[in-house]
Parts: sequence; C-alpha cells; structure tokens
Amino acid sequence: MPNKNVSQWLSTSPLLSLPRRATWRAINWLLAQRNMTAVPAAENTYRTEDYRLIQRVISETDMLLLRDEAYQVLSCARATIKVPGDIAEVGVYRGGSARLMCEVRGSRTLNLFDTFEGLPSTDSLDSRFAGGQYAASFEAVRTYLAPFPDVHIYKGLFPETSGPIVDKRFSFVHLDVDLYQPTRDSLEFFYPRVNSGGMFLIHDYLWADGVRKAVQEFFASRPEPILELAGAYCGVVKL
Repeated sequence: MPNKNVSQWLSTSPLLSLPRRATWRAINWLLAQRNMTAVPAAENTYRTEDYRLIQRVISETDMLLLRDEAYQVLSCARATIKVPGDIAEVGVYRGGSARLMCEVRGSRTLNLFDTFEGLPSTDSLDSRFAGGQYAASFEAVRTYLAPFPDVHIYKGLFPETSGPIVDKRFSFVHLDVDLYQPTRDSLEFFYPRVNSGGMFLIHDYLWADGVRKAVQEFFASRPEPILELAGAYCGVVKL
C-alpha cells in the first residue's frame, strides 16, 4: 500500500468484493504485517483493559469489527453515559458489539434488534450483500448476554419490532444494518428520540453504498455534521 493511507486503500481494494468476514480477517492480517496497532494501549491504563476485552469478545463471537472499530463502540458508548436515555443497537449478529456496550453503559437499558435470519432482500444499491447474509441464533445471543441485566432483545425486521421502545429516549444508537432501507428506517425512527448530546455510530459508511447514501440523504437537511471515523464507521452527535 505505498503512497496510500489506509482509508484510501480500504475504499478501493478488491478485497471489499469478498464477504465481510473474510475481508475483515484479511485486513487484520495485513495490519499485523505492517506492525500497525489498531488500538494504541499503554501498560496500566484503561485502554489495556479495553483491548483485552475486545480480544476476548472477538474470540467468543467471531465479531466482524476491526479492533479500532470495536474500540470506537466502547468509547462512544462510554462517552454518552452522562446523556439521559437508553442505548439501542440495530444489527446484533452474534452479540459482540452488544457485549462491549454492556461493559460501559452504566445503568442504561440496552435494546437490541435483529432479524436473526440474516439481511432482508437486497437490490443493486446494496449489491455487496445478499439476502440471508449474517444470520445468527437468537437463542445463542440471548444466552451469551444473559449475565447482564436490563438487556432486551427483539427478533424481527426493524422498525416493525419497535413497539416496546416508541416512548423511550436514547443517548446512544449503534447501527450495523448494511443496507440502504434499514439504515434510513432506523435513522427516521431514532433521530427524534435521541437526546441532545446523544450519538449515532453507523457502521459500513465507508464501503457500503446504500448505507452512505441513506446517511447523507437523511442529514442533508439537518444541522448535524457527519463525522467520518476510523475503519468503516461514521458518527453523528445530536445537536
């Protein structure tokens, strides 16, 4: 990757035509060959513990996030603890990112949404993905997160499953839904319910055309800037 930064390379690499799990494993391997540390950590700091947690969750759940992406989940969930409201995640897969949030959410309730049958059908805008991709076991996720109180898991296509939270307010919303319409639907639902200072953290913004289009369209007429972050994430802080 001479004369290119990592972001440029990720956005043009033919590796991105592979399924995401294989892509992320390949990227992690390449980062290791270049001696690039995804999450800088010094001894006797909280980042060291975060790094160990991320490594453990990756091994337990086959989490598809890069380590610096996983650290952003921890950091953003932790940073919004003083904002009133629950936490929500749409796109749970095997519960890895939810497990990370359980460690730093404080007393906030965690609301999790996934079809657990994989992605819904896709069209040309979402051509990187296929219907049924990223299916996972609802029971396995429920068992994995059972030690943590106030975690509610809803199975089905969001926002059809949003009934139990329509009257709630939120401090942090993590979206990892891969496709245009689920991203747009999730933003439409949560935006009016996120408190000022709360945050959206949205995965696949870098490399999924549908996600990028949905986010840019939604915030084009709103005051919040879209912050491009490490890996494939973007973030938006509610004004």
